[in-house]
Amino acid sequence: MADETDGIAEAFEGQIRVLVTAAGQVGERIARGREDALRQTQAVSEQEARELRSRFDAEQRTARAELAGVYRSEWWDRATPEQIGHTFQTARAWAHDDPEAARAEERMRDELRTRYGVDAANTGADAGAVRTAVERSERERTQANAERQRSAAELTEAQHLLAFAAQEDRLADEARAAAEHEPDPDERERAQAEAVQREHAATTAREDGSALYDSAERRASTAGEMEAKGIAQEVVATRMRADVSQAKPATEAVKSAGRGKSPKARTNRSRGAQAQRTGLDR
Repeated sequence: MADETDGIAEAFEGQIRVLVTAAGQVGERIARGREDALRQTQAVSEQEARELRSRFDAEQRTARAELAGVYRSEWWDRATPEQIGHTFQTARAWAHDDPEAARAEERMRDELRTRYGVDAANTGADAGAVRTAVERSERERTQANAERQRSAAELTEAQHLLAFAAQEDRLADEARAAAEHEPDPDERERAQAEAVQREHAATTAREDGSALYDSAERRASTAGEMEAKGIAQEVVATRMRADVSQAKPATEAVKSAGRGKSPKARTNRSRGAQAQRTGLDR
């Protein structure tokens, strides 16, 4: 029985050696990539640089939430080698820019040495296993980044749709008011038709935008929470892809006051609103 326990402990320690080594390498790549991205973006546009810094600030807050666990004994008692590796990668990625991350990294080095006899600076891990772990981690990062970009694009599209809906509501009200005071029957009929058409376009865009915003924002929040818990990025990306495929629209679209009709579901989100806008702007 003792031999079996010792074998499990050795396998656990071996995994930690490999994953911590890979995490240190990937963390350094992340840090360099972040610096390069900021430098290149600043050279192109200060606005884009501000937006990128804002995104990195959000990522830094998520990183701090994840790193908070390394100061608690119960975290170490429950942590898997994968969680330890991911958290060490996070610490390395931010250690140059964030004193809190640097402190967390030092704490992890101490715990690794005390608990497992692992020197994070020289783990002695198998080079081939480390290379495989690095490649897997890079694939996970690529998938996670793709999901983040998708969520960001959906949020932007949702904002555009909601802004368009507000504009169409305003124009519908103006057309309705014009119809009430129009003495010419033909012009009055035209204004009434325009009001109905714009109201329909607003309802469609609002429904699509609200559902899209809810889905993208919720996925981004869920992904951040999962990563903060040290869940592997590949698992996070897989969960987000499943969420996209199974997502359902919001049960109630946000409506303007006085709009009594329930919008019908649409399978094509943005094209309907775009078509209405094209037809009305002629």
